[in-house]
Amino acid sequence: MTDPDRAAFEKEALGMLDATYRLARWLVPRESDARDLVQETYLHALEGRKTFRPGASMRAWLCSILRNRFVDLCRRRGHEVLWADGAVEFRTLETTGDAPASFFGDDELARLTTLVRGDIGRALQALPENHRTVVLLCDVEHWRWEEAAAVLEVPIGTVQSRLFRARRALRRLLSEYAPEEASIERMR
Repeated sequence: MTDPDRAAFEKEALGMLDATYRLARWLVPRESDARDLVQETYLHALEGRKTFRPGASMRAWLCSILRNRFVDLCRRRGHEVLWADGAVEFRTLETTGDAPASFFGDDELARLTTLVRGDIGRALQALPENHRTVVLLCDVEHWRWEEAAAVLEVPIGTVQSRLFRARRALRRLLSEYAPEEASIERMR
């Protein structure tokens, strides 16, 4: 790679920093672990930049590296539960607009938000890693099945079945928020 090619590669890779960091925070909610994971990802990407195919999705390539670094991290730690503190930040659930604030006071809204985030975090934590990752990529980050399949190195059908099973498990785990749907699910 010539210097202009390297500069273009680095510029494109750095443009994906937020996306890789967000995925890292979903996989390892401890901020320090997420930063380390992103740093390892970018070091690995720079070392292997010649393997990147121009025209391919930089986001998918980097997130694939990140996921592999995550698996390595789990192996190094002997499958230590990385969600030990249970603290998960859900940036997609942030309140916007005046509607929630007009119905709930600020204190009530803060308590409710914390409660829901904790329950969702525990439900996600209860999923197997491969199901949790598919939910995070497809439902939270809004990736297409094809992109998730490329990152996870599995067929699209595997992404679809994992997503189906993960959503079903989440529905059961979070049934207190929509008891009617949970009872319908039990009848299926």
